[in-house]
Amino acid sequence: MLTRMRLLRGATALLYIGPLVAGMCHFGWGLVAPFTLIFVVWLMVLRPEQWPASPQEWLTGSAWLAALAQILSQVALIAVLIGIGRGIGALAGFLPVVNPVLPLSISFLAIPLCRMLWDAREAADHGYFLDEDAEAAHAPRVVAEAGKAIVPLLNLPDSASDAQVTAAISKALSVASADLRLKALVAALAQPGRSHLALRQGLILWASEPETVASGQVPHAMSAAFSFAEGSPDLLRLYLPRAIALIAAFPNRAADFPVPARLRQAAVAASGSDPNADLPVHLRDDLRDGLRALARGIEAALAEAADLAPRGDIRPQTAARTA
Repeated sequence: MLTRMRLLRGATALLYIGPLVAGMCHFGWGLVAPFTLIFVVWLMVLRPEQWPASPQEWLTGSAWLAALAQILSQVALIAVLIGIGRGIGALAGFLPVVNPVLPLSISFLAIPLCRMLWDAREAADHGYFLDEDAEAAHAPRVVAEAGKAIVPLLNLPDSASDAQVTAAISKALSVASADLRLKALVAALAQPGRSHLALRQGLILWASEPETVASGQVPHAMSAAFSFAEGSPDLLRLYLPRAIALIAAFPNRAADFPVPARLRQAAVAASGSDPNADLPVHLRDDLRDGLRALARGIEAALAEAADLAPRGDIRPQTAARTA
């Protein structure tokens, strides 16, 4: 992807060379309109986040004003480039004789070349952006798409089969923006009155897969999984053995697990459960001990990571103070 970005810069240069050549050949300002069309199409291809994404958005006044500002900025840029080209031609002392289609073709060639090298939406899905403005413009759309993507998961019935739940979760979370979708799921399932037992169980199994934890591509997946299990003894009995094994196997991923204080708070809540509840006392004790064991394991892993962290050499600072 980084190589494509470098090649993209070279292909983009063709876009600007066209007006320069037109100016060097002393063509009239009548070429500004076709150059503007080419530049605007290039912007739509390379920077779709700067344009309305739906017909409904195009119907708003703010969208038309934004589009007009984009077009006027391209007209100004083209005029400057043609003016620079005319200055270069005047300094060179001769005017090349070419067909007016040539400079237009040079600029137009940048559109298919850049499109072959760069798919803005695909790159955004993998976390690559042309600049900070593109990333900032894409952020609200990613959040909206994350909320839309989890709707099929929330519509899964509790009677859904394991294969159906697994397939739906894999489809929804096998993207670069899986962390946003997971956060949206945490928020959605935190609402009271939503059981989604099959979905919660599937999400816990997905988050506690060794491949998910080891890769670290979805930060705080195990913390999110605890949110899905918290308050449910059955789900905690599924979560705790896997979490304890994973923190021992991957201590470097301790930051992705729930904080120990939260686990100890859950252990206290489990200890104070209603004695008339259906869960036997020995199972409640097992859950309490498991929560505390996981908290100790995470604390040990975090302490080990802190000990292994490189410490700065303080001698230069000491020398500076004594100088």
